[in-house]
This record gives sequence, C-alpha cells and structure tokens, in this order.
Amino acid sequence: MVAQRLALVHEWFHERTGSERTFEAMAKVFPKADLYALCREPELQLDLDGRALRTTMLDRAFFRERLGIALPLMPMAWRVMGVGKYDAVLSSHHAFAHSNRLTVDGPHLTYVHAPARYVWTPEIDPRGASRAARLAGRPLQWVDRAAAARVTSYAANSEEVAARIARFWNREAIVINPPVRVGYFAAGADRAGSREYVLGVGRWIGYKNLHLVVEAGAQAGLPVKIAGGGPERDRIAAVAAAMKVQVDLIERPTDDELRQLYQRAAVLVFPAVEDFGIVPVEAQAAGTPVVAIRQGGARETVMDGVSGILTESVDVGELAAGIRAAIGMDPQACQRSAQRFSEERFRERLQAWTSNWGIIAEDSPVSR
Repeated sequence: MVAQRLALVHEWFHERTGSERTFEAMAKVFPKADLYALCREPELQLDLDGRALRTTMLDRAFFRERLGIALPLMPMAWRVMGVGKYDAVLSSHHAFAHSNRLTVDGPHLTYVHAPARYVWTPEIDPRGASRAARLAGRPLQWVDRAAAARVTSYAANSEEVAARIARFWNREAIVINPPVRVGYFAAGADRAGSREYVLGVGRWIGYKNLHLVVEAGAQAGLPVKIAGGGPERDRIAAVAAAMKVQVDLIERPTDDELRQLYQRAAVLVFPAVEDFGIVPVEAQAAGTPVVAIRQGGARETVMDGVSGILTESVDVGELAAGIRAAIGMDPQACQRSAQRFSEERFRERLQAWTSNWGIIAEDSPVSR
C-alpha cells in the first residue's frame, strides 16, 4: 500500500538548529505532507516553502518559555491533536513526538535525534536534573516505552542514538545520519585566509563546555574565537578575561560569518557529548580539523588521526595536546570525511527507508 495522506511531525521550534534543519529537509522530500509541531516561536523563520505548521495546545507563551514544565503534558498534547487522521506518519523525535496517534492502522516511522534526554540521560544534559524533571522521570519513562511499542520502524541519527533506542525502548533502529550543508561550508575554503586561531561553536549553555575551548586554546598558545550565544556568556567572558591570549566572542553569527570562521580556524574544539553533533561536520567541510571527546556522535563523525583528534576526556591539557596534534592536518581529508554526511546522502537514505513502508517521495525512483 502506498500512503496517500501523510503527516510530518516535529517536537517544537524554539530555534533553528540541527533537528529543525533535519525536519525542513524531510518536508522538502514530502512536499504534500501536512506539518505538525508542539509549538513554534512566532518570530522564528523556517524553510518550509510557505507551508502551514499546525501546532498543539502547548503553543502558548507560558509553555514556550517553560518547556521543562510542559514536559509531562507533551504526550497528552499529541493525543489531543487527533487519532487516525492519516494513512502514515513520519515523526522527528527528541522528546515525545512519537507518542502522537495521527495514524493508527498505517505505518508510523520515527526519526530519532535522541530519546528524551531529560527523561533517560540527565547525566548528559543537566536540564533533566531539575526537581520537576526528576519527579516526572519515572512516569514519563513508562509513557515513553508504551509509545515506542506502537511505532512501526525507527531510524536513528547516529550509532550512539541507535544504541540508546535498543537500551531504553528495546527496539532496533537503522542509522540515517542527519543532513549537513557540506557544500555550503566547503565553498571558497581553498581561498580562505591564514588559519591562526582555535574555534569553538555552539549554544552558550553548560554542557557545551565552551569555556574549556578558551582554556585549551590558551594553553596551546593560540588566539581563540567562540561563536554562538546563550546564558553562559558571562561565564565564558570571565574565563576569557583571565587568559593571556586574545579571545573574541562572536554572538549569533550569520551563516556566512560562521562559514568564514570555520574556514579560517586552525582547529575546531568540540568538548561536548552530543547525540550526533553537526558542528564538527561543518568544520570538516570547511577543511578544518576537529578536536573532540571520544564519546557520542564524534566517534562517528571525526576520523581520528585523519580529520581530527579524539581525546579520552575534557581535561584541558589533553585538549591542548589534541590542538597541537591536529594543526596542519590535510584539509582535503577533512572535507572527504564530511562528505559522508551530505544532504544528498540523507535524502537518498530517507527515501529508501520510507519507501519500504509505502511512504513514497515524489522524486523517489520507486515513484517513477
């Protein structure tokens, strides 16, 4: 059976980062699907070709600003959206999107960025350590497992996430890495200027450990640039002020500015444990080697000794040694590493997975 009425579902649109860009890529593969999300920041610009995005009862300022409080309500919000309205559903999941019942008899495929980290792995993301999250944790694990049992098929964005799906939900998942704009970040890299500084990129929040990029760069004796934005700005700035090397904080760079930062960096340091981690792939696409921890998605995205260095911990001395070892690695080898995660490869693998369950993209070879 070929699914006719298709719904694409995402968690929420608070900002436009990796999971949101993945959903945008899914929407382009299925241009006639109806689009759903829990909520959306009103001013956030999305690349959905002008299509409507239907939201839930949680799309109110109170909940958008307090997603931790809204967490226990998310499964119910999805259920209220309706039951059995579609022939098939493709969900983009990192909290409770797979608990929707928009299809009952048809296939429900779920692409997993991570099983809800607040519920299952608060040691990775400290936001799950709040009192409210701890109290809700056990009941939400039960709800989450029950929802997982109803899903037809899972895809994970990395081997790391596939292992968590097996551990927490007792389900198998194929791996489809998310789309990365490798062509965009590679454009003009051969004409980039001198590579003289250590770069850190990401949201300025605790578990990203961007203050360690400052310390490691200073220990390696190189200037440091930190690009992003968020509540940890003062902490990063205080660490930077104590260093004997130049440290620049670049808040909310444009895409073009970010590309230039990648292309002119000697090394990107990525001291966070991520489910996949798009930033290291973007840096490699720009010809820049990466120093990252040998945990999470970095084990799959960074080719140790070829496109970067994987360290055993976030010890500053170890990171600094990684910086020294990574400087001068072959930019073309870095770019070849990044090509494994292109937008084209994502689209091909997504279409192959969904077509197995009767969800056919218009430009898929199966539809011709």
